[in-house]
Amino acid sequence: MSNKITFGLRNVHYALATFTEDNWSFDTPKELIGAQEFSSELVGGTSQVYADDKILHTLVSNSGQTITLKLTELSDEFKKDIFGYIEDKNKNLIEVTNAEVKTFALGYEIQGDTKARRVWYFLCTATPVGQATKSKADSIEANSVSLTITARPIEINDKEVIRVIASKGDTNYDTFFDAVTLPTIEG
Repeated sequence: MSNKITFGLRNVHYALATFTEDNWSFDTPKELIGAQEFSSELVGGTSQVYADDKILHTLVSNSGQTITLKLTELSDEFKKDIFGYIEDKNKNLIEVTNAEVKTFALGYEIQGDTKARRVWYFLCTATPVGQATKSKADSIEANSVSLTITARPIEINDKEVIRVIASKGDTNYDTFFDAVTLPTIEG
């Protein structure tokens, strides 16, 4: 049975990615608390090849995805791991503008109706975030922060792979967020 609707976003994780000697490796995933919304858009598109007064072929380009992840707050740990923030001797958090932004894997779960799909995007980079807040008024509205993330493909067996999706019942479902594991693609 396939999902007819999707709802719910939870279990957001990230894992630092490191490239050494033609291979990517991933650190132990860490939970990213406070996820409110996830959306993605294709980087690429289609174009038509016309010949003999008709569409002869459609060219499709898929270079990755641009992701927007909205959170209640961005953890200090994520800021240090991904954006290169540091702490001073007073434990103050310091933003370093010339720090190297790190590549990471991004995982999350869509509750859905039957599948409760879990996803890992393998090679992600995020744009540093700005800050916004407002005063309390007659009602209180919580602040949020939005990450803009670019997910690009990773090469596995001559195939450009952007993400892996596991559903309830898959053999790795229960351990999916324990580690980032690249899929095995035969052929």
